Amino acid sequence: MTRITATSTSHVTSDVSPIILRETSTTRLIFSPTWVEISSNPLRGGFRFQRKGPSDNWEDIDHQALSTLHKDEGYELNLKGEEIALLFSHLEEIKAVLERYGHSYGSRTFVLSEENTEGVLLQIGDSANRKLIVQKLRELENQNFENLSSVVGSARLESVIEEFDANIQNADESYWQGLFEEYPWILQQLFSFPVIYLNGETLLGGKNTSGRNGQGGVVTDFLFKNGSNGSFAVVEIKTPDCELAGSLYRGQRNTDHNNETYEIHGNLSGGLVQLENQIFTALRYFRSMLGENYENIDTLNPHGILIAGSYSSLSPAQQKSFDLFRKSLGKNQIFTFDEVLQKL
Repeated sequence: MTRITATSTSHVTSDVSPIILRETSTTRLIFSPTWVEISSNPLRGGFRFQRKGPSDNWEDIDHQALSTLHKDEGYELNLKGEEIALLFSHLEEIKAVLERYGHSYGSRTFVLSEENTEGVLLQIGDSANRKLIVQKLRELENQNFENLSSVVGSARLESVIEEFDANIQNADESYWQGLFEEYPWILQQLFSFPVIYLNGETLLGGKNTSGRNGQGGVVTDFLFKNGSNGSFAVVEIKTPDCELAGSLYRGQRNTDHNNETYEIHGNLSGGLVQLENQIFTALRYFRSMLGENYENIDTLNPHGILIAGSYSSLSPAQQKSFDLFRKSLGKNQIFTFDEVLQKL
C-alpha cells in the first residue's frame, strides 16, 4: 500500500481505501477501514470477501449478519502471520495520516513512504493548495532545492530508462520517433557540445513542383542547433533491429583472427548516406528553409548523428569492423540503441 484515499461519507466520517490481505485472480479478502472524526478511537472497519463481477470489478460476496446465526453455528476467519502484520502496519499508517490531516469533504489521496511516514505529493497538483505550496517552497533553503531537484531528476531519468529498456527490441520506428520527441534531452546528451532542440520531423528542402504537394523533399527526424556557434545538427533514427554488419569480407568466420573483417550492411550504409544527404540538402536550401524558419541558426559547422541497430547483437569481430567503420566517418557519428541506453 503506497497511497490511501479517504472519501467523506458524512460531516464526520470517511471511507478509506481497502487493505488487501490476500488475493487471487478472481477472489480476495480485504479490510475496509472507516474513519470517525469525533471518536476517541476513530479508526474502525470490517473484513469482506470479494469476487470479480462480469464487468471485472470487485464485488462483495453475499454475507449474513452474526445475529442470523442459529445455535451451534458460527463463522471462522483465519489470518496468516504475514496478513496480520500487513493489517496492523497499514492501520498504523492510515491512523497517522488521518490524525494529522483530519476529516475533510470530498476525496483526498495521500502517498505513504516506506518508513510509514505520510506524504502529500498527490495534493501538490491541486489548485486549491497552490498558495500553501508556494509559501512552503519559499521557506526552503538552497540545499533543500538541490535535494528536491536531484530526487525529481533521478525519478524522471529512471522512468525513461525503464521505458527505453522495455522497448529495446521494438522495431516500430514511429514509436522511437515519439519517444525522442517527448524526451529530446536523450538525443541532446549524444552530442559532444551543447545543443538546443528545435523540432522533430523537419523538411530541409529539395521538393520539386510535380504533384499537388511536391515530390522529392528531404526530411530529417530531428533538428538541433549548436548552442555555442549556432550551426544546425540533424539526427536520423532507424530501429534496434537495423542490421549493422554485412557479409564476411576477409578471413574465416568466428575465428577472431586479425583478418576476420566484415562489410557494412546496406541498411547502415544507406542510413548514413541518407544522413549525409540531409546535411547536403539543408546547406543547399538553407536560405529558403532553415534560415527563414529558425532564428540564429547557420551553416558554419553542421553535424549529423545516426541511431541504428544493436551493438550487442554483433560478434566481437563484427563489433571491431563496425567500430573501425564509424571511426572513419569524421564529425558525423553513429550510435546504436543499446549504446544510447547505456549513456542514459
